[in-house]
Amino acid sequence: MSETLKEYWKTMNSAFLEQMKELLKDEYPSYIAAVSEPAKQGLRVNTLKADVSEITDLLKERLVPSAFSANGFYFDKPTGFGLSPAARSGIVYMQEPSASGAVTVLRPEKGMRVLDLCAAPGSKATQIAEYLGNDGLLVANEYVSKRSLILRENIISNGTSCALLLNSDTADIAKHFHDYFDMVLCDAPCSGEGMFRKNENAESEWSEENVIHCAQRQKEILHNAYLCLKKDGVLVYSTCTFNLCENEDTVKQFLTSHPDMVLEDPDVSFGRRSSILPETVRIFPMDGGEGHFIARMRKTSGTVSDVPGLKSEKIPSALLSQLHEIITVPYPYYYLKEGRLYGGSAPFVSAGKCRIVSHQVYLGDWLKNRFVPSHHLFMSSWGGFAHTAELDDQEADAYLRGDQIFRKGEKGYYAVCWHHHALGGAKSDGSVLKNHYPKNLRLRPR
Repeated sequence: MSETLKEYWKTMNSAFLEQMKELLKDEYPSYIAAVSEPAKQGLRVNTLKADVSEITDLLKERLVPSAFSANGFYFDKPTGFGLSPAARSGIVYMQEPSASGAVTVLRPEKGMRVLDLCAAPGSKATQIAEYLGNDGLLVANEYVSKRSLILRENIISNGTSCALLLNSDTADIAKHFHDYFDMVLCDAPCSGEGMFRKNENAESEWSEENVIHCAQRQKEILHNAYLCLKKDGVLVYSTCTFNLCENEDTVKQFLTSHPDMVLEDPDVSFGRRSSILPETVRIFPMDGGEGHFIARMRKTSGTVSDVPGLKSEKIPSALLSQLHEIITVPYPYYYLKEGRLYGGSAPFVSAGKCRIVSHQVYLGDWLKNRFVPSHHLFMSSWGGFAHTAELDDQEADAYLRGDQIFRKGEKGYYAVCWHHHALGGAKSDGSVLKNHYPKNLRLRPR
């Protein structure tokens, strides 16, 4: 048991500890013992880009399967792992193990329209994308502008070809996408009681007043999630907090005010059932995670609606010709606006007054009759590339730091790969691969 954490819990907010004693009763000592250990760490294999067996072979010394998702693992990550080629290629996503439980309960299927209403930093949105397998439409929204940019980076790394990213108020999304989605995930902003040992700010910001404030905001977001859901659609509500106010009480009030919503059995074995709402799942630190609450509900009335598609500017044949010299499998859909070309595996749809952060895959720019590919193009999991350059560990590290790679080959654009997974792009002059890895993502020079 960590001595530092022992001392930390001695100074914890007394009102919070009293709440936990009342909630857990005889299990309270087990809770304190669990949270006095270091926080759980984990990763999820990105099945859009890699097989679970491949990643377990690469990292087999450190991976322990998690019960919370089929492709999730406990992982005691080494220092700097987030800067490694494995992380930068997007074949794995660092995620606290129990955080994957909400999407496991949601269970999206290929071909569905799915909304992640409060999506940053993107752990659950990328997990939904893996379920969809580039077949369907994922709309991922984040209200806070700076956090929406983090969401974009993680979606790019994930490689999904069917995600529309928004930076909007949930009320605006509900107005435009009413009765539209097969599934909605509402991983609502909360008081974060399950994150206290990971995030000291969450503990310092905790108060009974903040819990009440969070619950009120959650009710508003849940109502907007309801409006977005079509008839027979599924809504999963989740938090990373423990109190009744933001969990069972919020769900009960929501069901009372929306009588056409019914709880469904989550059909999972992890965590424990709530004693107050047995159809809901609670996860405590002694259950192998940090802390979550999950409720699955279905809408039994309503309609099914659609939204308008986007009309592209005329796409020059020369642009597509140059693009198809880089990728080997054309995208089913293209959209050109003001010189920026997007590709996707889903039709491009209007977002109304909602602010768009990214349309599916931003492929590159059409500049003076010349196509310049983007980093996003090379990170996409759609299809393959005409030219690839395979790097060893040392070369991959050099590439991520912005170095040029000396490699003879045909002139043109290359996907630069590590273990056959793209890290980014480069342009060859026949003997040198000029580094096109984004400068804002580059590792510091040694």
